[in-house]
Amino acid sequence: MANKDVWNYRNSLEEKIGSINAHVENIYHHIKRVDTHLDKQNGRIRNNEQVISKWKGVAVGILCVASFISTVIAMVIN
Repeated sequence: MANKDVWNYRNSLEEKIGSINAHVENIYHHIKRVDTHLDKQNGRIRNNEQVISKWKGVAVGILCVASFISTVIAMVIN
C-alpha cells in the first residue's frame, strides 16, 4: 500500500511540474510578444522624435532670419 502511495505522489508531482512548465512556456511567449511590440513602438517614437527635432530646427532658423530682417529694417529706418 505504501508503494502505491509513493507512485501516486510521484505521478501527482509530474502532473504539477508539467502544468508549471506549460505556464512558464506560455509566459515566455507572451513576454516575447510584448518585447516585439515594444521594439516596434520604440522605433515609431524614435522616428517621431526625429521629425519633431527637424521641425524645431526649421522654426529656430525662421526665427533667426526674422530677427535678422527686423534688425536690418530697424537699422535702415534709423
